[in-house]
Amino acid sequence: MVSGSEKKLMVFTTLFITGIVISNVLAAKIVKMGVFVFPASIISYTFTFILINMLSDVLESKYSKMLVYLGFLAQAVASLLILMGLFMPSASVERGEAYRLLLGTNWRFTLASLSAYGVSQFANFYIFNLKFLNNPLLMNLFSVAIAQLLDTVVFTVIAFLGVYKGLFPMILSQYLIKVIIVMVANPIFLLTRRLKER
Repeated sequence: MVSGSEKKLMVFTTLFITGIVISNVLAAKIVKMGVFVFPASIISYTFTFILINMLSDVLESKYSKMLVYLGFLAQAVASLLILMGLFMPSASVERGEAYRLLLGTNWRFTLASLSAYGVSQFANFYIFNLKFLNNPLLMNLFSVAIAQLLDTVVFTVIAFLGVYKGLFPMILSQYLIKVIIVMVANPIFLLTRRLKER
């Protein structure tokens, strides 16, 4: 018989790993909204930070820390499998080119992605679990905002330093979009109250 805590852990794990892996695919689509240009993966990836904090609040923080490690493993394995698929012979030139366009990444993007994940997800975990703010909702907003800044800076610098000159505008525009998403999605954190009662 599966306990209530185990069910919650399974749900959080499924949502978190899905968010991490699907972000690798969604990143291929670049969205333009006014002056803002950003990858479509921002929404799914930003949500993973909130999920980790929700898990820390609903269950013990040791589970959310384990999930951060599992997410890193999932992202590394997904990147490796995508890379393997890239080098496998294609049945047609058109399909091979479509795959390369959608999922083909270079070593800098892979390194940038894994580095940004390691820095930002662990920063989010540790900052949230300091709990120096009495309101968990504000604590979530603060930790995710700081983590997203680190994620944006680390990824952009590693991926584009020496390749693209406008790094600061790129970092600023992406971070502003992430902050907006965090503020809009932050009320989802209120679900932890109901989850705690069950």
